[in-house]
Amino acid sequence: MAALETIGPLMAGMKARADMAGLACEALNRMFQKEQTELVAQALRVELVPYLLRLLEGIGLETLDNPSATKAQIVKALKSMTRSLQYGEQVNEILAKSSVWSAFKDQKHDLFISESQTAGYLTGPGVAGYLTAGTGTTVMPNVPPPVDNDSGDQS
Repeated sequence: MAALETIGPLMAGMKARADMAGLACEALNRMFQKEQTELVAQALRVELVPYLLRLLEGIGLETLDNPSATKAQIVKALKSMTRSLQYGEQVNEILAKSSVWSAFKDQKHDLFISESQTAGYLTGPGVAGYLTAGTGTTVMPNVPPPVDNDSGDQS
């Protein structure tokens, strides 16, 4: 993704479809966690940081079901961007000028981020090896699974 122009089109999509900003912010958060310098460079070129700061103020999040979770994703994305060895200082300079950033930077935001509906399908605990929706609660059976003694081995 870093080899393509990714951030600009994603930001344009966020502006065109404000109702999808939460999903886009989650994608940004995940992309910036991979510490791809080129993605941070793209973000600086298209002025993503000031745009995300405006979203943190609540401007543009009015149509979302859970603006707190979106803000948490934004904060995590911005913090990830500051860890860029090449561009982190530039990101920090922009953030330092923001009054809204000072209100968010030291808060713990994991409490606002819930697992997405698809998160448990492949990684969650399953039943007898089947893919199931992760529900967050797991009921463990109190007996081991049956052992197939009729495997055709006549030894």
